[in-house]
Amino acid sequence: MTNPAYRRAALALMLDEQAPTLSMPEGTDLEGYANLLIARFTNPSLKHRTWQIAMDGSQKLPQRLLDPVRLHLQQGDDYRRLTLGVAGWMRYVGGVDEQGKTIDIVDPLLAQYQAIHQQYQTPEERVRGLLAIESIFGNDLPKNHEFVQAVTDAYQQLLQNGAKATVEALAK
Repeated sequence: MTNPAYRRAALALMLDEQAPTLSMPEGTDLEGYANLLIARFTNPSLKHRTWQIAMDGSQKLPQRLLDPVRLHLQQGDDYRRLTLGVAGWMRYVGGVDEQGKTIDIVDPLLAQYQAIHQQYQTPEERVRGLLAIESIFGNDLPKNHEFVQAVTDAYQQLLQNGAKATVEALAK
């Protein structure tokens, strides 16, 4: 979170795409709270590491990213940062980082991710294979052409340009 583009993208995700999906008591300062979270995430003394936060993504993705996506789809709102989050998760569960090093994935669905990545070779096939995991994506999202295309596009951007360049382009 020391990268300014990552901070901007995370803050925009919180305020523009997640905050509108929350039912909060009147007077709640979501902008102040989001800024506190960004400050916390930027703290080098924070003991949580990225891999710890990414653990068990199959259990976290539905309520943290996918339920907000559903609301934005219903309302016709922008949800591209949420989509990039989903694509980033898909990139992560592939088990290999941008330098070709193995990533240690901790998730109850690891065997399923590995099977999908072995069975499918193209980005489009892998996205569709992962979207077919009903316990994560339900029945609705894999059938939503707009969502499928947005995730596929974001996934391809991550593969072609890397995470840093993709986030920087989004944060402009």
